[in-house]
Amino acid sequence: MNLKPFKPIIDLLSFAYCNILFKITYRNNSPLPKYPLKFDTSRNFKIVQFADIQDGPNTDPRTLELMNRILDKEKPNLVVLTGDNIDGKCKTAEDVKKAITNISKPMESRNIPWAVVFGNHDDEHFMMSKEQMMNFYMTFNYNVSQIGFKTENRVGNYNLLIHGSSSQAPKFNVYFIDSGKYSILGVYDYITKPQICWYKTIANNLKKQYKKTIPAIMFFHIPLQEFYTAYKTGYIDGLRLESESTSSINTGLFDAIVNTGDVKGIFVGHDHSNTYTAALNNITLGYAGNVGYATYGNPKLQKGARIFEINEANPSTINTRMIFSGDVGLN
Repeated sequence: MNLKPFKPIIDLLSFAYCNILFKITYRNNSPLPKYPLKFDTSRNFKIVQFADIQDGPNTDPRTLELMNRILDKEKPNLVVLTGDNIDGKCKTAEDVKKAITNISKPMESRNIPWAVVFGNHDDEHFMMSKEQMMNFYMTFNYNVSQIGFKTENRVGNYNLLIHGSSSQAPKFNVYFIDSGKYSILGVYDYITKPQICWYKTIANNLKKQYKKTIPAIMFFHIPLQEFYTAYKTGYIDGLRLESESTSSINTGLFDAIVNTGDVKGIFVGHDHSNTYTAALNNITLGYAGNVGYATYGNPKLQKGARIFEINEANPSTINTRMIFSGDVGLN
């Protein structure tokens, strides 16, 4: 049966379902950002993505030194930690807090707003829940993370609006999603239908409120299955030194993003030895390598971070590049 003539009706019913589900499950317990984010006086906004620090209470000093040097060189407006920020080396709740405190210092000491999502290793210590950890993250002066939309065991689904340099109107949007841990199949988890409904509802509400689509970027930890598809069909830049450890089930987030039209780039961590970006359906999908010296890597690849530069005049274009340890004078 050809369902194409019925697509507008199907899309409308799907959106109505999402709205109903969203209203039933969502309780907005997220505070307003402590530091409203905005384009600078040069009409630019820079983000640094640190992926997979993945360490315990005695954070490898090389990791912190690399973070410090990258921040001094790039001077970003926002830092994003895309999961596996800490790991199971923590043996007590105090260890967890110490590990988080250690990785907060590069941003806190420079007064840089920073936000986090969770990966599959963040709560493997079983000493604190993700919600407890997120509440602790939020105690830091410059942390702008939020509890956001909670569903099942997912915490920290939220978005942050970037306002104009001389305007209170949002010009850009940043989504953060908890991509889970492990599925019942024993492989990597996937973004759930309620989370997709949350995303679609936020995007459509913003479009309705501001009478236009707000360009956006999306961060989470575990890559979608479309990352491999993008690599095969639209290679752009960077290295692929390990196969993609993608979500076990394709729940349709990428299709929802294509149909919604706001997200211009999806960026993850998880696969430490990948730094490539690739395009699929005019959306950039990319990795940030990894910054943590206490976890696995590839000898062919230096530790580093991903940089994003967005200009207020054309926020739909996201310029991105990697920066490596050698770029800031470290081996």
